[in-house]
Amino acid sequence: MATKTLPPRSPGPFTRSAAGRAWSYLLYVGIPVLIGLGLLAALLQPRLGDYAGQPLTARFLHTDVRLDPAQALEQLLSRPTRLAESAPTGQVWLLADLPAAPNADAPDRFSLLLPIHPAGAPECRLTHSQSGAEPPSSAASRRTLKIQDSPLGQQMQRPHASTADQILCQVSLPFPTRLSIEYWQRQELAATTTHTAQATGLLEGGLLMLAAFLVVISLTTREHPYLVLACWILCNLRLGAWALGWDHQFLGAAIPPDALTWIRKLTVLIYYILTIQLFTTLFQPSLDAATVRRLRLVGRSTALCLLLALMALPYDWFQLTTFLTAWLTTALVTITLIHGLFRFNTRSQLWHTIGVCLALAVLLTGLVLIGLGRATLIAPFPGAAALLLCNLLIALAAADKMREDRQLRLRQRNDLIARDTLTPLGLFTLGATRHFEHLNPNAREILDLSPESDLHALAWNDFFPKVDWLEISVATEQGRDTEIQRLQTSADTPARNFLLRATLVGSRIEGSLQDISARTETIRKLRLMADNDPLTDTLNRRGIEKTMQKAIESLQQTNTPCALAFLDLDHLKRVNDLFGHSTGDTLLQMVCERLKYSLADEQPLGRIGNDEFIILFPGMRAGEARRHAQDMIESLNGSALYVGERAFQLKSAMGLIDIDRSMTPKDAISAASRACRDARKQHQDVVLYEENARELFDHIDELHLFEQLENKGTSEDVFLEMQPIMSLRHPLQTLNFEALLRVRNTGARPLQTGKIIQAAEDSGMITAIDKWVFTTLLDWMSKHHLKLGQTRQVNVNLSGVSLNDDRFINVLFGILNQQPQFTRRLCVEITEGVALQDLERTRQFMRRLQRMGARVALDDFGAGYTSFSYLKELPADMIKIDGTLIRDMLASEANIAIVNSIVDLAHNLGMECIAEWVEDVATLRALADMGVDYVQGYVISGSRPPLDILACDNIMPLVKDPAARAYIEEISGRRLS
Repeated sequence: MATKTLPPRSPGPFTRSAAGRAWSYLLYVGIPVLIGLGLLAALLQPRLGDYAGQPLTARFLHTDVRLDPAQALEQLLSRPTRLAESAPTGQVWLLADLPAAPNADAPDRFSLLLPIHPAGAPECRLTHSQSGAEPPSSAASRRTLKIQDSPLGQQMQRPHASTADQILCQVSLPFPTRLSIEYWQRQELAATTTHTAQATGLLEGGLLMLAAFLVVISLTTREHPYLVLACWILCNLRLGAWALGWDHQFLGAAIPPDALTWIRKLTVLIYYILTIQLFTTLFQPSLDAATVRRLRLVGRSTALCLLLALMALPYDWFQLTTFLTAWLTTALVTITLIHGLFRFNTRSQLWHTIGVCLALAVLLTGLVLIGLGRATLIAPFPGAAALLLCNLLIALAAADKMREDRQLRLRQRNDLIARDTLTPLGLFTLGATRHFEHLNPNAREILDLSPESDLHALAWNDFFPKVDWLEISVATEQGRDTEIQRLQTSADTPARNFLLRATLVGSRIEGSLQDISARTETIRKLRLMADNDPLTDTLNRRGIEKTMQKAIESLQQTNTPCALAFLDLDHLKRVNDLFGHSTGDTLLQMVCERLKYSLADEQPLGRIGNDEFIILFPGMRAGEARRHAQDMIESLNGSALYVGERAFQLKSAMGLIDIDRSMTPKDAISAASRACRDARKQHQDVVLYEENARELFDHIDELHLFEQLENKGTSEDVFLEMQPIMSLRHPLQTLNFEALLRVRNTGARPLQTGKIIQAAEDSGMITAIDKWVFTTLLDWMSKHHLKLGQTRQVNVNLSGVSLNDDRFINVLFGILNQQPQFTRRLCVEITEGVALQDLERTRQFMRRLQRMGARVALDDFGAGYTSFSYLKELPADMIKIDGTLIRDMLASEANIAIVNSIVDLAHNLGMECIAEWVEDVATLRALADMGVDYVQGYVISGSRPPLDILACDNIMPLVKDPAARAYIEEISGRRLS
C-alpha cells in the first residue's frame, strides 16, 4: 500500500528544540514582560510637574451693575476673605492679597494663576492696600497685567520688583464655576503646564486613535455596533476633558464660551443615549426580550426628558441634571450587567463583564464629580491615563463580545452547510445582490432547476416576491416561520406555498424552503367547507354572513348599495316526512341549481336553514333586484321539480330589502325574514322593503328594542298601561285592571303592540318581553301597594312561546317567589289555543301557579274552537270570552245563545267569566243579565296610564259614558239594597 507523505509543519510559536524554545520564550514572554515592567515602573515614579500652587485669600464680589475698578475696590474691601468662591454666571470681581517678594533686588520668579477657563477676557491689575504707600488711583494701580491662557487656567506674571500687595481682577463667567487664585513659582507652573499639555495630548491622541480604529473596523466588517462604540469613546473624551478641566479646547483649538455651554449639554445627552444603546446591544443575548424592551423604553423616554431639561433649564441646573443623568445611567447599566453576570456560560465572558463594571465605575465617577462640582479632585496625568485605559478595556470587551456574536453566526452558517446534503429542506444562499450562490439538490428540485443551471444568473425575485430579509431573519431567530408563495408562470399553474427560514450573515443570506403546498390546499378546502353548505354547494350561514359584512362595509365606505332576498320554501318538511330526507335533499339540490342558473357569478347564494335561503344582489337596490327576484320565484313556483317519477310543486315566497349601513348581517337577515313572512300572509310571491320603507324602519325599531331588552333587561321604549276590569257584582268596591304592554319608537308615537309581539315571537325575544312585564308589574305593585287597597286582581298575559320554554318558566317562578304577597293578586291569562296544544304541560303550569296563590284565566275562549270538552281537563279559575263574540253578540240570537252557553258552562265548572270588548251599555246590560262576573271594554274605560289608576279609589272616575255611569250606579244600588 502506498504511503502518503505529509507536508512539513510550519514552525509555531514554541518549537520542539531547546534553542527554539528559549528563543520563543524570549520573543513571546520575556520581551512583553520586560516592557510591561518598564511601563509600570514609569507609572509608579513621581510625575514630573506634579506641583501645586499656593491658594491666596481673596474677596469676591458678584454684581450685575457695571463698576469701574475704584468702585469695585471700595465694595470689595468690606467683604470677608476666603480661599475660593462658587461664582454664578455673570461679572465677578476678585481682590487677592499677594505675598511679599522673597528678594526685592532679585527678579520675581513667581506667577499668578486663575484656574478658570474659558473666561471672557479677564482683566487683572496690581494695587496696594489702603495702608500702603501708593494710593489706588496711582499709575501702578491702573496697570493691567498681561493674561495668558493655558491648560491650567489664566496665567499672569508678577512684574519685576513690584511693591503691590494686592491684585484686582474682573472676570466674566459664561457659566457657574468655582473661582480661586493661586500663587506659583514660575518654574513649577511652566513644568505643570507642560505636563498637563502632555496628558491632554495623550488622552486626545489615544482615544481618537482608538475611535478611528473602531470606525475602520465598522466600515470593513459592516458591524454597526463598532461605530456606536467609536462615538461613545469620543463622548468619553469630551466628558473626561471636562472632568480634568480641558474641554475649553479640542485638538489645540479654543472653543468659545457660548458654544462650550451647548457642547457640554449635547455631549451629556449623546453619551446617555449611546450608553443605553451600546450596553443593551452588547448584553442582549444574556437578557430576555422583555427586559431589553423595558430597558430601551426607559432609556428612550428618559432621553427625551433629558433633552427637554437641557434645552429648557438654565445652566445653573445643568450640573444637577448631569449628576442625576450619571446615576440613572449607572442604574440602568448596572441592572444590565448584573442580570447578564448570572447568565454567561463561559469564564471569559464573566471576566469581561467584571472588567467592564470596573471601567464603567471609573467613568461614571468622573461624571458624578462633575455633577458635584468637584472635578478639581482629579489629577491631570493619572486621570487621563485612567480614562484612556478604561475606554480601552471597554472597547476590548465590546470587540470580543461582537467577535463571539460573529463567530456564533458563522457557526450557524457552517451548521447550515453541514446539513446541506442531508436535510429534506431546500437550502439556499443569496449574495449581496440577492442572486443565488448556492442551492442544495432539494432546492433545485423545488425551483425546477437542472444541475447544470447557472445559479449566478438567477435572482430570488425570479421565483418569489420581494421580502424583508431582516424581518424574516428576526422571525427565524424567534422560532417563527414565514409563509411565502412562488410566483406563478401561468394561470393554469397550481399555486405552490413554502415555509421560509433565513438568517443574515453579513451581506449574504442563508435560508431554507419547505414545500407546504399540500397542507395549504388542505387548509383551503377546510376553510371552504367552513363557509359552504356541503349538500347544496352554496354558502352556509357563516359564509353568507361574512359576505354580507363585506357588502355592508362597502356600503359604509363607498356607498355601494346591496339588496338582500330571503327565500322560504314551502312543503319541504312534508316532503321529508312522507318521502324521506334523501328525497328532500335531492329536491334542495335541484332548487339551488335552478336558483344559480338565474344568478350572476357576483350574486352569492346561501342556505341558512333547512328550507331558507339568502341571496345578495351587490351594486343593486331592492327596486332594481325585484325583477330578478320575481323571475326566480316564477321559475320555482311555475313548474314542478321531478325526483324520480314523482313531481313536486313547491310554493315559495321571498322578502326583498335594501341593506342599511347601520345594519349587521343578523339584522339584515331578520328584516328580510319579516318581509318574507309578510309575503306569506299577503299571499304574494315577493314583498319589497325599500330603503325608506316604513316597515323597514319599524323592524329596525323592533331590533333596537329587542337588543335593549336582551342586553339590559329593560328599555325606555316599552311601558305599561292599565285597562280597568269592572266587577258586575260589586262595581264600586273593587278596582281591578289588566296590565297591557305598550311600545313607543324614538318619535314617541305608539307602535302596534300586536306586531311587536308577533315579531318577538318569531325572533324568540318574546320571553325577554314577558320577563320585563312581570318584573315591572310586580315592582310597580310593591312600590304603590298603599294606593292599591281596592285592587283584588291584576290580569297579565303570558305568551304561548314563553309557556313552552322551560328555562323561562324557571325564571318566571323565580320572579314570582321574590314578591309572593303580590303574586297572590295576579291572574295569568293563557291563550286557549296555546293551552290546548299540550294539555299535560299546561295543567302542571296552572297547578304550580295556583299553589303560589295566583289565578289562571283562559284567554280568547271560544275563538275557533267548537268543542268544550277540553275545558274540564284544565283547572282554570276564569274564562275570558273572546272579544269577537262579545262585540257582535246582540247582532243575532245565535251569538247570545253561544255566550250564554259559555257563561253557564263556566259557572257549572266553578269558574268565573270575563267579557272583553264591551263597547256599549246594551251589551253591558245583556252580559249582566246572563250572570257574567267581570266586563272589560271601552264602555267602561280604555287603557290608562298607571297614574290614573293610582288616583282613583273606585272605577267610577274612570268611566266617561254617562249612560254607563248611570247603569253602574243602578246595579251598585241594587246590590246594596
